[in-house]
Amino acid sequence: MKPVRSIRPRRGVVLVAVLWTIALLSALAMAASAGLRSFAGLLAVDRDRVQAEALIAAGIEAGADLLIKYRGRPLLPAEARFSLRSGEGRIQISDELGRIDINKAPVETLASLLAGLGAPDAQVAALAISRRRESTQATAPKAQKPESSERRRFDQIFTNVGQLAQIPGVPTEYARLVAPYVTVFGEATVNAATAPAETLRLLPQMTEARIERLLSARAEGALQAPDYERILGPAARYAKPADHSVARLEIAVALANGFASEAEAIIVTLPKDSEPYRILAFRQSPGASAYAGGYSETR
Repeated sequence: MKPVRSIRPRRGVVLVAVLWTIALLSALAMAASAGLRSFAGLLAVDRDRVQAEALIAAGIEAGADLLIKYRGRPLLPAEARFSLRSGEGRIQISDELGRIDINKAPVETLASLLAGLGAPDAQVAALAISRRRESTQATAPKAQKPESSERRRFDQIFTNVGQLAQIPGVPTEYARLVAPYVTVFGEATVNAATAPAETLRLLPQMTEARIERLLSARAEGALQAPDYERILGPAARYAKPADHSVARLEIAVALANGFASEAEAIIVTLPKDSEPYRILAFRQSPGASAYAGGYSETR
């Protein structure tokens, strides 16, 4: 009879191979499961973002409806809430013309703005901004066809406030400093019918007494152009009532599962336009954010 000792090592090798195969298959199964969970998570995030974007679009529509209803009246700051099946949102609307336009404001307004915010070289920076505007206008190609006054109203040298940081002589931090008080969609003068006190204080020749009289008169009722001149005196050169509005919409939305997002839009309604409103600028926060308004189920 032949000895069997040589068979046992083979059995051991086979057993080890089987165990390694089982371990490998288990690892592959775990990796596949993790991959599926990750893929499902990505799908859920994409679904949340799509639903949040739909809510933001609804917020823009609601803001446009408010703007249309305010037509012919000063667009004072207001807040509205809306709900859909997927979630709810909050809109804060304000008049963009109540800000200082860095494209059109005179150099003395820019200097007063910077000085009022504590800039030590306000006049130098204001002149640098003015020179950039003049040089850009001089080198811009002339239009082949005459443009309407509505089209020219939104011609821009600066398309966003951050471009101030690109001007030699204007420190980088100035763009951040002036951001809450300026715009690129306004007029040469601030809208005296809607400008907040914080912005009015930054205008040349503006005093606290004039601001208090203006705010009090605005609260009492409708004012005419001569009323603003009487109240503001010499400062009326820099703050006049506007005949139209450009709305800034700050939108915050939240889904039922807690996913939240924010966006900001600048919209305008134009007379005899083919569209009910135009979006001049739009910016959405890149990721989810906290929603201060809370969430309540839609009934």
